[in-house]
Order: sequence, then structure tokens, then C-alpha cells
Amino acid sequence: MEIKNIKEFEKASKKLQKDTLKIALALLFLIGAALLALIFGQANSKGLLLIFAAVIGGYMAMNIGANDVSNNVGPAVGSKAISMGGAILIAAICEMLGAIIAGGEVVSTIKGRIVSPEFINDAHIFINVMLASLL
Repeated sequence: MEIKNIKEFEKASKKLQKDTLKIALALLFLIGAALLALIFGQANSKGLLLIFAAVIGGYMAMNIGANDVSNNVGPAVGSKAISMGGAILIAAICEMLGAIIAGGEVVSTIKGRIVSPEFINDAHIFINVMLASLL
């Protein structure tokens, strides 16, 4: 093999390792969401549904966060005003603070103001409606 081909192979191998790490971290996050739902959820017949909803909610949270970050710091990184690492750090801090500061209002809106539980008497229908609101 030529030296050029070996260097290209090493470069591709490092990129694959980084991509694998990203996927592993995302899966670890989703497994963590499922475990938290399992631990803190009430032990009843809807436990599997709660775990499923937690995993879907975690997946959607990652997508929403990624979209927010790309919209907010993309121009700054593109113009080389800040580095990619700096942008990710700033975005992580701001996303976390947003969840901590405004998360309560979001939860109260989702649990009572989107679909009021008083209007739906059947718990199974209410669960399906709330799952549909995730989509």
C-alpha cells in the first residue's frame, strides 16, 4: 500500500470512530430516559407505554436541541467568530439554563392547557391523545 492510501485509511477510521461515539452517546441518552421512566414511573399496566413515550420524547428533545443550536450558532461558526467547540459549549449552557428556568411553564402547558384531562374520562384515550401531541 502506498503511504497516501494508508493516511486516507487512518483519516477515515478516525472519522468513523467519532461518528460511532456520537451514536453511542445518543443511544446512552435514550437508554437513560427509558431507565428514568422505569424507575420513577408508577408500576402499572402502562409502564411499557411510559418507557416508549420517554424514549420518543428524548429523541425529539435531541432533535429540537440540535435544530436550535444549528440556527443560533451556525452563522457565528461559519464566519469563524467562534470555534465549533466554543459554540457547542455556549449552546449547551444556554439550552440547560432554558430548560431549568422555563421548563416548569412548558410542563404546565403540556399537562393541562393543550388537552384538558377533565374533558376526557377514559385514561386510555387520554394517553393516546397525549402521545399524538408529541408528534
